Amino acid sequence: MLTKFPLLGLVRPGIVSTGQRFLSSNTAAVVKVHRSIYARRYPTMVVLPNGATININYHEPRRIIKVIAVEIQFGLLSEAERKARLDKRKPKQKIRIEDEVEDNFNARKYLKYIKQK
Repeated sequence: MLTKFPLLGLVRPGIVSTGQRFLSSNTAAVVKVHRSIYARRYPTMVVLPNGATININYHEPRRIIKVIAVEIQFGLLSEAERKARLDKRKPKQKIRIEDEVEDNFNARKYLKYIKQK
């Protein structure tokens, strides 16, 4: 199950606390962060395919992460659906708008304003 949902490794099921904290290198990555504000971690909500939500601290500033569990078999898709899904994967190109600058400046028009020595 952890291979389908890679972010579920960040969440630990409810464990009864005994009041003492036993920290070691094995548990340091999965225990509760005992700070209200943790450096370079942002509160993020993970939405699972069944609609369940989990609140985690994530290294990127995102609000919601949707986990998709359905593996798509491209052999079973029609040609149009296959092409549409492959087009979604391609990086989108930014549209560059170049302003055309009309350069009709005439320097001779302003020669009369220059003082001669």
